[in-house]
Amino acid sequence: MARTRVVQRVEKEPRDVEARIVEAIQRLGPRNVSELSRVTGVHQETIRYKINKRFKKLGFHIHAEADYRKLGLVPHWAVLQLSPKLRGTPRSLFLAMNESAYLVYYGKLLPQGSFACLFVIPEGREKEHEAFLEYLQQTGIVQGYSLAEITALSHPAMKPTFFNFQSNRWDVDWNAVKSGQGTDLLTQKNPRPVRFDYHDLLLVKELQANALQHTVSIARKLRVNQKTLEYHYRTHVQKMKLVAGYIVRWQHDIETSVSHSALMARLTFKDLGSSVATIQSVVSKIPFLWGEALMADGTYIATVHIPVQEATSTFDYLNSQAPDLYDRVELSFVKRQEASAFTIPYQMYDKGWRYDLEKMKRPFRSLK
Repeated sequence: MARTRVVQRVEKEPRDVEARIVEAIQRLGPRNVSELSRVTGVHQETIRYKINKRFKKLGFHIHAEADYRKLGLVPHWAVLQLSPKLRGTPRSLFLAMNESAYLVYYGKLLPQGSFACLFVIPEGREKEHEAFLEYLQQTGIVQGYSLAEITALSHPAMKPTFFNFQSNRWDVDWNAVKSGQGTDLLTQKNPRPVRFDYHDLLLVKELQANALQHTVSIARKLRVNQKTLEYHYRTHVQKMKLVAGYIVRWQHDIETSVSHSALMARLTFKDLGSSVATIQSVVSKIPFLWGEALMADGTYIATVHIPVQEATSTFDYLNSQAPDLYDRVELSFVKRQEASAFTIPYQMYDKGWRYDLEKMKRPFRSLK
């Protein structure tokens, strides 16, 4: 009697499985794989593979977003024009600012040549920080500067439905973008500072650096008792939401392939008046939007990371949905080789945020 041959059928993975995982990570974070599996219907081992290998290969990174205002820090955008007589490199200046002056990001703007800087200033110290920048100007380190408080700040979630994970490229239906729902940044309410301690800051800092870390590995790295860190993670970081959320970003290495090159651009909208809400809603729909900020004077700033192939389509969309902007919008490109982001300035905390203006000046005297 002939033996029956058993043929095993391999189920083909649904096309949207990676998009579902990305959306779930942005809601729940990347650490609780069992919960991600429950809400997506995807097997836990598949999720682990996607997070640890597949997404990395595609050029995706997962970032934890600190809630600065809950930590007693007020975000400010500054634009600095550096002196050509500056001693040392611009990076040495910005590293010193990160170490002692609450800088968490800088990027060179082209073609202007100035630097956009994000400071997170301890609440109530804004005038002193203005005095610090004035000191840098008086000593000739910078030629000019501007500083303005951010009244509303958002780092929008990635829209994975517009990314083709099979071909590893963006595949945007701009008609769907136009008919989609924008977000409302203008009604965002800033939370009041909460009580936290140094352990909480260390946890937030580590999750910003690598959102995939668990408290066990963090405790081992920091040489802190594991149970102590787990308690702080549950009762402070999670319960008080010191981490505002998790962001998935496509950051494919531009040097690897021309087809994956991307432009980092900064759009600054001024004198919008009553149309600021309309413009912000239009910009919020752009799939490549990384960050947006509303300033105290009504200026609206958006940072976009646009694949080269989609550059014309992106700006054509903006023009069609927000015509007649003319000189009310300024476009700058960020030079990636002269840009860097840092974690929260945990080293400035000692039972409260330290702010000694005279001590802050010391590292910059050698740069005059």
